[in-house]
Amino acid sequence: MPASMMQHSLDGVMGLTGVRAGAQRRWQKTGWPDHRAEQWRFTRLSGLQKVDLRFAESAAITAENQEFSAAMPDNAAFLSFSNGVFDQASLDNLPKGVKASLLDGDEATLLALSELVPQSHPISDLSLAAMTSGIHLEISGAVEIPIVLAFTGDDNSLSAHPVVSIKINDGASVVISEWHRSNVGLSAPLMAIEVGKKARLDYAKVQQDSAASTHLSATGLKLGDDSIFDGFQISVGGKLARLETHITLAGENADCTLSAIYLGRSSQHHDITTNMNHLKGHCLSNQVIRGVLDDKARGVFQGKVHVAPDAQKTDGQQMSRVLLLSRKAEADAKPELEIYADDVLCAHGATIGELDETQLFYLASRGIDGQTARGMLISAFLDDAIDSIKHDGLSAMLRPITTAWMTAVDLNSDGEL
Repeated sequence: MPASMMQHSLDGVMGLTGVRAGAQRRWQKTGWPDHRAEQWRFTRLSGLQKVDLRFAESAAITAENQEFSAAMPDNAAFLSFSNGVFDQASLDNLPKGVKASLLDGDEATLLALSELVPQSHPISDLSLAAMTSGIHLEISGAVEIPIVLAFTGDDNSLSAHPVVSIKINDGASVVISEWHRSNVGLSAPLMAIEVGKKARLDYAKVQQDSAASTHLSATGLKLGDDSIFDGFQISVGGKLARLETHITLAGENADCTLSAIYLGRSSQHHDITTNMNHLKGHCLSNQVIRGVLDDKARGVFQGKVHVAPDAQKTDGQQMSRVLLLSRKAEADAKPELEIYADDVLCAHGATIGELDETQLFYLASRGIDGQTARGMLISAFLDDAIDSIKHDGLSAMLRPITTAWMTAVDLNSDGEL
């Protein structure tokens, strides 16, 4: 593989030991995946090999908490990253039941994190090696105040690599939102989350980076016995964005929902990639993916459900639907089932289509103008995914994002700009 500018920059990161040194060696050996890597067939990263980005060492924290809070659940606590650098002053906002520590130098926590995140993965290795600062959160009991991880940035010449580890102890519950509004050249957040026995995590990730940014995230989750994960992702920003999530259902009776929406216009590229690994029996996973693409945008969904031999009584559901508003837009779907147990209920599917002209005609016959009618049909199309969110505060936070996107699109247009 040809060397990239970023590989040369990582050569200058000195003094790494342990887990981070191992990640650095792996990255220097493999670099960015090329066209031969099956998992990156639909999302090419060749452009990043030509970009000269530097890692942030420090940054003035310019948190946009006031802007974020307008759409947040009440009384949210903010933990802020700017240009990938954590603002330690934001630890003053921690609610009861949450303990925080810095990752740098905490070899035991870094080792646990490295085992949770996607393995042999460019973002896992690069962000571990390039991490300027990272945090570990430990959750105990029922945390009543939502936690918002706010990621901002203002320098397009930077490559940002925030790293976050979260451990939710047995029986605990918490609401966490991950919100990205950055203008860096590359935003590559790495997240590792462990949900303990009978614990619950309500989670939402919002990707609203600038149109000049590339967003590549890697998230790893592990679910214990009788745990509940209710997760949602929405991707609307960036020129190229890939949200990759690997979930391991490691305990019996784990319940996992991971829904997602991507909204693309112009020449944006959105990629939602998931890997659902059922290791134990009597577990449920459900994925509802919706995409809307206009102009020359491209959307990708890759979703794999793996069922191990011991994972009997598994219920794994996966459905992707895409709505094309332009004949120049493109969507790719690659749902997969890999099943080694014989007593399971698993299904997957994918559809790609346009707005229904019959429905548009019906609404027009009722006196509804064309733009309003198209907006109504798009909203109804997205409702399946948003309605899957059980936490009212998170669903209320996400609906204005889809509304704003539709407002900015000429819904009377066929995308031929």
